[in-house]
Amino acid sequence: TITLTENITDIDFTNIPAAGTCAITLVITQHASSAKTVAINAVTVNGGGDVTAKTSGAAGFTMSTGTSKIDVLTFIFVNAGTPLLNAIQDF
Repeated sequence: TITLTENITDIDFTNIPAAGTCAITLVITQHASSAKTVAINAVTVNGGGDVTAKTSGAAGFTMSTGTSKIDVLTFIFVNAGTPLLNAIQDF
């Protein structure tokens, strides 16, 4: 879990299994006074190059902007490939 105090410009994952599946859930709480952003277009997996996490319908992801709002992101990896992102937002 993290509480935003600044914009997140990249997310780096290490030790993701090269074979099989892996899911990592990240609970993010928005800043208490000024909205911050979370980029999913600069994700690295096991030291590889930047990729954009895949979202349903290729809709992308925008962090909820309300004061102290909570978003739950689950990154799903298949064979350490580009992560699939499932986001439940605006708690």
